[in-house]
Amino acid sequence: MPQLPLRKLTLALALIASLPLRAQTNDLIEEIVVFGRSTNLTGVAQAASEGSVGGADLLIRPLLKTAELLESTPGLVAVQHSGSGKANQYFLRGFNLDHGTDYTAIVDGMPWNLRSHGHGQGYLDVNGLIPEMVERIDYRKGPYRADLGDFSVAGASFIHTIDHFEQNFLSSEIGQDGWRRVAGGGTEELSQNSNLSFVGEYKQNDGPWQQPENLRHLSLWGKYLNDENAFGRYSASLSAYHATWDPTEQVPERAIGSAVCADAFCSLDPTAKGETTRLILTSQMISHSWSATLYGQYYDWTMASNPTYDYQINQFDKRWTLGGSAERTLIDPGNEGNLELVAGAEFRYDDGSRIGVEHTEGGVFVEPISANAIKEGSFGAYTEATWQVTDTLRAIAGVRGDYYNFKVDALNDLSVAGSKSATRASPKLALAWNAFDDVELYANWGRGFHSNDARGVVNSVDPVPALSPATGYELGGRWAVGDLTFTGAYWWLDQDSELIFVGDSNSVEPKGGSKREGVELTMFWQPLDWLGVDGVYTRSEARYTDNPEGSYVEGAVESSAQIGLSATYDNWDLSLRARYLGPYALTADNSQRAQPLTTVNLRGAWHWEHFTVYAEALNLLDSDRKEIVYYYPAYVPGLDPADQSSEDIDCSVTNCTISRAADPRSFRMGVSYRF
Repeated sequence: MPQLPLRKLTLALALIASLPLRAQTNDLIEEIVVFGRSTNLTGVAQAASEGSVGGADLLIRPLLKTAELLESTPGLVAVQHSGSGKANQYFLRGFNLDHGTDYTAIVDGMPWNLRSHGHGQGYLDVNGLIPEMVERIDYRKGPYRADLGDFSVAGASFIHTIDHFEQNFLSSEIGQDGWRRVAGGGTEELSQNSNLSFVGEYKQNDGPWQQPENLRHLSLWGKYLNDENAFGRYSASLSAYHATWDPTEQVPERAIGSAVCADAFCSLDPTAKGETTRLILTSQMISHSWSATLYGQYYDWTMASNPTYDYQINQFDKRWTLGGSAERTLIDPGNEGNLELVAGAEFRYDDGSRIGVEHTEGGVFVEPISANAIKEGSFGAYTEATWQVTDTLRAIAGVRGDYYNFKVDALNDLSVAGSKSATRASPKLALAWNAFDDVELYANWGRGFHSNDARGVVNSVDPVPALSPATGYELGGRWAVGDLTFTGAYWWLDQDSELIFVGDSNSVEPKGGSKREGVELTMFWQPLDWLGVDGVYTRSEARYTDNPEGSYVEGAVESSAQIGLSATYDNWDLSLRARYLGPYALTADNSQRAQPLTTVNLRGAWHWEHFTVYAEALNLLDSDRKEIVYYYPAYVPGLDPADQSSEDIDCSVTNCTISRAADPRSFRMGVSYRF
């Protein structure tokens, strides 16, 4: 009887991680090109929408922003509307996920989403990641697995960091619009079985904006690894990140070309500012039959913004977080068994000492709006069984239970206060049929949820559900023959509560139930050892189930696509990536729509002895389309009458389209020294 999926998947991905891109021998340099997508997961994965990306797929990818690493998850697109120090917005499976709601990123076992955040629920800021520290990214879609709870209904990315650097390195980059980046890292061998790796980066950027962004970004990361002790493999890592920036936000399109806004890169409020400090300590122990993770976090964030340009606000969030998880294999099938049973539990406690928003003008405090101390704790437990029914058929069943407790204290007379608790059970079912040697078919069903902001949960006047449920279904297949891998999936997702961006408050708010369905197609082809070609196409439909304003879910992207070429030949690397972000409704009645955006990025590198010289062309075709578009009333200072405000703007007679331009074509180049 063949091995079961969890064990086989672990072995397959460990093999990817163990192969360096370049291995040096005494007499020559032998090229070992590894594409994570080329791993055949037939007979291993539990859904067509599961996969892994690593090796050359990530190492030579051109990046305008760090969050584009997450675009290795097929169908995910990351954009920005308020400066490169702020969390990105993510589009996936017909969702405008704002800054992370319903999509989660987990780094070495630690979830990076922030619940009950000062800006938006599930706020996911990955700017603290350093590209050189990422070894591989595993991804899933839908609520089909028992080990995932909050913020994972649309999908999840599991980011695994490196165990060691083959060589120490220093690199320096320069580019247009004030782009500068310096990075360095290395590994110190402490013993035969342990080492200490570290990497840091400093970068700055002004961007194409009228008001220079003045980004100042510092990230540091270190990891201690002992891969052979009495209990198994132990690691401890520390991540530190600090950034300041002056954001240029989305601007009313009716102002572009006027005396107050010369072009799409104008800054209507040059006094907006942002600052983030984040420290994360993570500890992991992994053995043959069990694993455990413990993490702690300190976080301090503030950002002044002016989404309607007549009422500047300053949002803030300061908290400590403690959490952990553990999983154990209760029944290990070995090589001959037909049943695997795992069980796990996790906990998290967020202690936010000051979370809220205040009114400012020109960056100066005017009056309070709301300020709260929020304590939010949760505990989850799950079990998942995989039964090898026959040599070709696997059945997977799981269930997850979650408990949440919300306690909100008011720090001023304008703020809500209260406490509440909630529970939810989430069952999961799946079938995987290895119909032929190279073909596997899947059927998945599961229930999941996202939590809502604690302030809305305890609000006695107009409360929102604490845990908003969703139900997902998926039918798919995986075909792997020779150097070609193809996956296809058709999915459905029903959700009780949408979270929609609201321009007036620059935040997300709950809004009605919805239904979604769509198709995903992915392809990877490795015609030569040194060449990989990947492609993705997605199409989806998102509709409200009961919304008097209209049936279209605002910001729900209807289609997306990517095609990438990665080549590592002799001393040369080349990566070309084209990305398409399709149109979407801006209003529930679909009367206003966003136009699609296509961008092309190119990166090339040449390796010579200890040096690498590289260059990037970003937005190579110089698309002048918009990266993000909204539709809401906004005041334009100097254009609208001084006695008016955004509340006086009538969108039936005024163009209320608000957008942020994509970065124009730019070039960067750098050199790296390995020693």
